[in-house]
Amino acid sequence: MKQIFIDAFVLQPIPATREYAEQIYNIFTNDADSFKYWFDGGCYNSIDEVLKNYQKQTQNTDSVWKTDMYGIFKDNELLGEIGLSGIDTKNQTGEIGYWLKKSARGKGIITKLIPEIEKIAFAELKLRKINIWCDEDNIASRKHAEKQGYVLEGIQRERKLWPDGSIHSTLMFGKLKSEWKGTL
Repeated sequence: MKQIFIDAFVLQPIPATREYAEQIYNIFTNDADSFKYWFDGGCYNSIDEVLKNYQKQTQNTDSVWKTDMYGIFKDNELLGEIGLSGIDTKNQTGEIGYWLKKSARGKGIITKLIPEIEKIAFAELKLRKINIWCDEDNIASRKHAEKQGYVLEGIQRERKLWPDGSIHSTLMFGKLKSEWKGTL
């Protein structure tokens, strides 16, 4: 299992076990009001649903669309997840995605970890472009993208219908490998 150490954090794949499925389910249930707007279909409905989702991720053998996601751990506590999804090996693109439990937000964790995910994307996976998508009202995600030098490339107007019936636009930020400041 690949582990990445950054300051006090450890990034490693989340095992598709019932124990971790229960932790993730509890995190989402305890903060259902915010998570329901970040994930298609809203929150998880059961521990089994979480487990099936993570089993599906670990068994993805699609040669074109892949994921490379990591649990964010501090002192063996699962704080959230960050990584790449929608990795398109043919077009050499991917999307950075992340979530944090409520108690871990607002501490600069995601801003600290994005450069490591960029390194994986550009240096290891040889991608030429990565995107960050966020809801127009998700100020924190927008700030993460802007702080890391991502360019606002577009707005998909009225892209998402939220569970409460409101309609929201999505911002798309992008970074090219040529804009990346990391080392190869």
